[in-house]
Amino acid sequence: MQGFAETDQQLMAAGQWRDPVTKLIWMRCSIGQSWSGSTCIGDPLIFHDSKDAENAIKKLNAAGGFAGKTNWRLPQIKELVTIRKCSQGWRKIGDINLPERERRNFGQDHELEMTKIPKGGKVPKNCTVHSTAPTLDTHIFPNTPSNGEYWSNSFSWQPIGYQYKAWHVAFGSGFVARTINYTDYQGLARAVRER
Repeated sequence: MQGFAETDQQLMAAGQWRDPVTKLIWMRCSIGQSWSGSTCIGDPLIFHDSKDAENAIKKLNAAGGFAGKTNWRLPQIKELVTIRKCSQGWRKIGDINLPERERRNFGQDHELEMTKIPKGGKVPKNCTVHSTAPTLDTHIFPNTPSNGEYWSNSFSWQPIGYQYKAWHVAFGSGFVARTINYTDYQGLARAVRER
């Protein structure tokens, strides 16, 4: 038996948002916050690595899920970067604070500063300095911490010793980077599902 298709308005009222481009459905609140019917309340949980964040989402699903759905997961980095919103645009190579000769190693001043992500090609690396934090749509994702760094389930293909790097987005600046798991780093999580 096939369930009815939820409208975008129904999803929003239930604390979810369907991306019109990717069609992914996101939790509007960070893991640990609660949906009040109109906003996110409480503090997000802090995770020391991406595996802890994944386990918290698995526990959420096992306990009945969120909004009646039990297929939530930690996003891949190529998915997480799609919810960034830079109010002043993406940072260009000319904006990097380096001597011009060194800066030229990155490309021409008018080009966007890009980074290569797993299974996603290249994406802009950072928002411009004067972009509003957090660098996402706060009408869609209310009460997101302005300096929140969010884990993905994507890992670097280049391990460092016995450790590995998990990709994350720092929504304070829109910065995309790899972080070594199992260090003193702390991050937050936002869950996503297909349907």
